[in-house]
Amino acid sequence: MQITAVRAQGAGLVAKWQGCEDPEAAQAMKGWRVAVSRGQFPRLPAGQFYWVDLIGAQVVNRSGLVLGTVQGLRNNGAHDLLEVERHGAPIPALIPMVAAYLDGIDLPERRIRVDWDAAW
Repeated sequence: MQITAVRAQGAGLVAKWQGCEDPEAAQAMKGWRVAVSRGQFPRLPAGQFYWVDLIGAQVVNRSGLVLGTVQGLRNNGAHDLLEVERHGAPIPALIPMVAAYLDGIDLPERRIRVDWDAAW
């Protein structure tokens, strides 16, 4: 599909598609997935990451303990959260992606270092 217009709205984007001229046409597209070729992603400044690049990364705390693997990310309105699937735990750990807890991200190694206790 061809994009005919796009604008920022809050933290996201709103796009208009060719052939989607009224609310009924838009409703017919509800549930569709939108994909963008990785080659079209803008280059990010140092210290910024695309969420998709963090999924599957191993999360390790300062003691060297592997806490789990990033299964997803979400935003709680104040900041982003890593959803970390913990080995043997029924619910994921939600680790805030703020300087107080995030020590570093090594994309080539697929590792995220955090100041986070395994019992939290």
